[in-house]
Amino acid sequence: MLEIRFLPFLLVLTCAIIVERPITQIVWCGASIIYTREDETIPQFQGLEEEKTIFFITEAHQIYQSNGTVWNQIEGLFEDIQISPADSRVIFLFGQNGQKSYRTNDCGENFEEIDTNGFYGFRLNKMSWKWMLAFKKQQCDHFDMDCREPYNNQLFYSEDGAKTWLPSFKNCREASWDKIIEDITVPDERSIVLFSYENQTQLIYSDNFANYHTLMIGAQGYYQTNKYLFVLTSSSNGGYELHYGHSKLEEFSEKLVELPLQILKEYSYTVLDTENGRIYLSVSHYQQEQSITNVYISNQIGEDFQIVLTNNVRSTQDGNCDFEKLLGLTSTYVANTYDQRDQKDKSTVISFNGGKKWESIKAPRYDSEENVVECGGECSLHFVGRTESYRQTIYTVDQAPGIVLGVGNVGLFITQEQNTYMSADGGQNWIEVRKGSHVFEIADFGGVIVMAKDYEPTNEIIYSLDYGKTWKTKIIYDDLFMAQNLVTEASGTVRYFLIYGKTDKGEGIILKLDFSDIFSKECKSNVDYDIWNSKCIDGSQTKYFRKKDNSECFNPKQMITKKIIEPCPCKREDWICAQGYVSQLEGGECLPIVNITDYCEPGKTFFKTKGYIKLTQCLGGLDLGGTETQCPKSFNLNDILLYIIISAVFVFVILIGYVVVRRVLTAEEKSQNPNVNKYNQMEFQEDDEEDQQL
Repeated sequence: MLEIRFLPFLLVLTCAIIVERPITQIVWCGASIIYTREDETIPQFQGLEEEKTIFFITEAHQIYQSNGTVWNQIEGLFEDIQISPADSRVIFLFGQNGQKSYRTNDCGENFEEIDTNGFYGFRLNKMSWKWMLAFKKQQCDHFDMDCREPYNNQLFYSEDGAKTWLPSFKNCREASWDKIIEDITVPDERSIVLFSYENQTQLIYSDNFANYHTLMIGAQGYYQTNKYLFVLTSSSNGGYELHYGHSKLEEFSEKLVELPLQILKEYSYTVLDTENGRIYLSVSHYQQEQSITNVYISNQIGEDFQIVLTNNVRSTQDGNCDFEKLLGLTSTYVANTYDQRDQKDKSTVISFNGGKKWESIKAPRYDSEENVVECGGECSLHFVGRTESYRQTIYTVDQAPGIVLGVGNVGLFITQEQNTYMSADGGQNWIEVRKGSHVFEIADFGGVIVMAKDYEPTNEIIYSLDYGKTWKTKIIYDDLFMAQNLVTEASGTVRYFLIYGKTDKGEGIILKLDFSDIFSKECKSNVDYDIWNSKCIDGSQTKYFRKKDNSECFNPKQMITKKIIEPCPCKREDWICAQGYVSQLEGGECLPIVNITDYCEPGKTFFKTKGYIKLTQCLGGLDLGGTETQCPKSFNLNDILLYIIISAVFVFVILIGYVVVRRVLTAEEKSQNPNVNKYNQMEFQEDDEEDQQL
């Protein structure tokens, strides 16, 4: 069943499609940007055309394809849709339970049947749509110790877009394409495989699906980013250990992640991010409570891990954590933590400096009904995390820096009473947009923001064209329906949205909301743009060019998010204690642990330390750097001998002068006092008369 209605509601043109069952997945063929299932963002060199072909699959495993206003159902039942990261015009439709599968190389104008019978776990290559990996279950011999769960899979590969398959390694647990195959020195067909051989698990890489190089023995799992390859192994104390090395596999040399709390075991690891070389890890130290983790961060070369956040919330089902990076911004994160006292209540914190410092989120002063928000003491703004929501509730996009949307509440902790909030300055200040939970989406580089209720049936949307300062309401359908999600093409350059959900009859509904006629022109001059300043982070501030909120124009589709990075004035947080110095309190004075002796090359100057090292690229402001000091002049042997001779002559002259002066003075005293003999002693004359009387 397919029903199409065109519903013009003022400036927003709506096209509604009714299908038998609700929609589960949407793919934009010809997209300008692809977000892969391996968390990669891959820009495409095609796909700038305005009208994209859309594929969606329903709960009934039916696939529909649109091209403009025409919708067609594709014959058959399907399990999945995947878009090639190498070419967004190539779409794979995987049939359900042995049904036919197809590939289209031109967004559905033509289809070619492919072989997927018995295969599963398809991995698409981001350099060529022809290369694919997939698995088949093995029939294991009872005595074959290598062929056991979860290693009872054989790896296959295709060189022609899944038309034919060739066998590769047996007894596999996992396999993937190398994530850095875009490097010109890395073969496009390089794969990483975790398999069992001679009763040992091995992590290997291969450039031809036959010969291989061993990376690690005893691996239990792995995860690769563009910077690092992480490998999980069992530890001797009953927990796990995480090893890591360079993501370029020829240069991989494993190192053990060493955490500061060595007395604790590690039972689970989640790699949260690897921004600017820093590794963000969520680690569970409790076997029975793996939903409670600590967050550790390394330095910029992946070493010296420090604990920065305790009691982070983690899902025991999929390992996801309530820890979100705000896209488009540098080093800004939002996380949920359990209350220290009961490990049940949750609260939300934010970091603007890469996780080194966390703080509560400032609640808005007024709610959406212009009532004063009563929030004092420990009261703050909190958001529901991904561990308890079917969708992500903190939402940002790379193309709209500083725009943040979320569902949560104001109070001491996260509660069931949820409203919808927005920040236009990267999480520093917030407004309550509407009461209740909403789905939302951002387009036109932040110039168009659309929301719809998802907590009760609705037939309207609200939207803002000025970064949330004002909101307008539009009816988009003549009947009520439950909205499930609101999406747009990943690049955010198109000017229409898709909202989908289900009717009161359980049918699926998808509506296209076209905003192309909201404005009649594109922004073309600097008059339409302003500069938005982010917070100073790691000693620098990013200034973004953003359309003014009162400019009535669309951003150009080919627009690149422009930004300027400038140093900030230095603050105490930009300085750390130098070697041999320590601070008793965070941000306190750095004091020497022992007496510090500065090396000084004679005859030159040196910087006498104050006990601090500058950690960032800040300029001006607080200066705790060393002061330039003159070194004492050094002397060679000749200089020393000359110095001794001159000193001896000087002392001799002084002694001679002293003797001469004393003689002159002695002669004068004798002439004035005859009772002083030559020995300068007093002489006594005899008194004969008195002597006689005695």
